[in-house]
Amino acid sequence: MGRVDRKPKAVRERKVLTTMRLRRSLRDELEAAAQRSRRSVSDVAQELLEEGLRMRLCPGIYFADEPSGRTAKVNGTGPGVWEVLRDLRNDKDLERLRRTFSHLSEAQLTAALMYYRRYQEEIRREVDANAAWTPETIEKAFPGLVRFFPAE
Repeated sequence: MGRVDRKPKAVRERKVLTTMRLRRSLRDELEAAAQRSRRSVSDVAQELLEEGLRMRLCPGIYFADEPSGRTAKVNGTGPGVWEVLRDLRNDKDLERLRRTFSHLSEAQLTAALMYYRRYQEEIRREVDANAAWTPETIEKAFPGLVRFFPAE
């Protein structure tokens, strides 16, 4: 288990050298973010650029840190896109989705669906990664952290 790789192809995709002129204050913020996350400035900048582009392509989506890594979320809510759409790949019933998430506005559901349509493989990986967590795998990964009791 662990971080969900949003784009495995990104690992295989060749990186190209790109030079940019940045404001000093922006470069300082990138360096501070890189230091906090123990990553390179280049990796942090690439993540921010990718997320920024995705948010422009799918208005109504933002990204947040989760224990499994960065995840796309629906603005104004707590659930990730994968949580809202977890059953959509097997059950294409949009009316059931609307009833299940009646607290989400039409705009919020549209944002989640737009993101899902554009990044289906990512959402599938997040759903699968979550489904893989069982009481046994949690206990193995985090011994003594959580206790599970059989249902009576």
